[in-house]
Amino acid sequence: MKKKTKSYKYFFRNMGLLFPFFLIIVFLISIFMPERSFSEKENRVLASKPDATVSSLISGQFEKKYDTYVNDQFPLRDMWVELKAGADLLMGKTRSNGVYLGKDGYLLEDFTPPVPEHLNATTEAMTSFAKAHSDIAQYALIAPNAVNILKDKLPAAAPVKDQNVYMDELFSTLEQNGISCIDVRNTFRQNTNHQLYYHTDHHWTTQAAYFAYKDAASKMGLDTSVCSYEQFPVTGSFQGTLSAKSGFRSHEKEDIYVFLPKSDTPAHVVNYVDEQKKTASFYAVEQLNVRDKYAMFFNGNHPLVRISTPIKEDRTLLVLKDSYANCMIPFLAPHYRNIIMVDPRYYYDDLEELIQVENVQEILYLYNANTFFSDTSLEMTLSPQ
Repeated sequence: MKKKTKSYKYFFRNMGLLFPFFLIIVFLISIFMPERSFSEKENRVLASKPDATVSSLISGQFEKKYDTYVNDQFPLRDMWVELKAGADLLMGKTRSNGVYLGKDGYLLEDFTPPVPEHLNATTEAMTSFAKAHSDIAQYALIAPNAVNILKDKLPAAAPVKDQNVYMDELFSTLEQNGISCIDVRNTFRQNTNHQLYYHTDHHWTTQAAYFAYKDAASKMGLDTSVCSYEQFPVTGSFQGTLSAKSGFRSHEKEDIYVFLPKSDTPAHVVNYVDEQKKTASFYAVEQLNVRDKYAMFFNGNHPLVRISTPIKEDRTLLVLKDSYANCMIPFLAPHYRNIIMVDPRYYYDDLEELIQVENVQEILYLYNANTFFSDTSLEMTLSPQ
C-alpha cells in the first residue's frame, strides 16, 4: 500500500512539473480552434460567447454565462472529461457531472429537485388548461428515471434525493384537477429483470416504453390486442449521452431494439411539418450511422409532427412530449387516426389554434421526470398567447 501511495505522489509531482506546458498547449489550441456550436458526443448545443451589456454585468448574468461558455468551449473538452473521470476513479469518486457510476455497467443521472416556483407555474398552467378544455380527455404519463427505479445500482451511500416525493405530489394535484395520471412505477419495479434503461444513456428502452404503453392503454381505453409485437436489434454500437457527459464507460457499446408488428398494420404517414418532409416510417435508419443513434426514433425531436393512420375510428390525440415519447408513440399509432406530436421546447405557435384545427379529442403529456421537473417550456406553451 505504501509503494502504491508513493507511486501516486511521484505521478502527481511530475504532472505538476508538466502543467505549465499543458497550459501553453491549451492556449495555442484555443487561438486556432474554431468555436463549436454543437457537441455530437454530448448531443447538446454548446454555449456561445455572451455579449457584455451593462445590465448583464450588474446582475452577474454575464459572469455566469461566460463561465458556461469557457467550460463548453474548452479546447479538447471531450478528452479532458475522460481524463477527469479516470482521475476521479483513482481517488474513489463515483460521480462526475451529475452522473453516478453504478453497478452492473449502469450510469445513472442524478435527480435535481425542481425549483418550486417553476414547478408551480407548470402545474398551474396544466390545471388551468384542463379546466379550460374540460371536454377533452387529458392524461399525464411522467416516467420515472433510472435513479428512481434502479436504486440498487447506485454506489453505496449515494446522496440522491427521492424523486417519488415530487412525483406523488404532482400526480395528486393533477388528478384533483381532472388530469388522469398514468403511474408506471409499480409496473417498472415488478419488471426490473428486463432492461428498462440504457446503461450509458438517460432514456428508457423500447421494452420500458412497451410496458408504459400497456399501462396507458388501460387508462385510455385502448385495446392492446389489435397488434402484437416482436423485438429486433437494430444496432449493437449505441453509446449514450451519460457516458459522454461523465467520461465514465467511454468505450462501452450497447443494443437498441425496436418492436415491430407481427402482422400487417394500416400504413401510416409521418409528416414533419416544419421540415416539410413526409415518410412512411417511424424510424430514421440513417441515424444509426451517427453517434446519436437514439435519434432513429422519429429522426430526433421536432416542433410538430403529424401521424396519420387510415383506421375506422376517428380519434385524434395530441401528445405534449419530450424525447422519451419517441419510442412509445409507435405503440399508440394503431389506435388513432391522427396523432399530433408537439415538443414545447421547440414549438412557438398557437396551441389553441392547433387544437381547434386538428379537432383534438384527447391530450397526453408524456415526459420523463427529470426533464419535466427542470423544463419551463411546457408552461409557456400552455399559457394563452
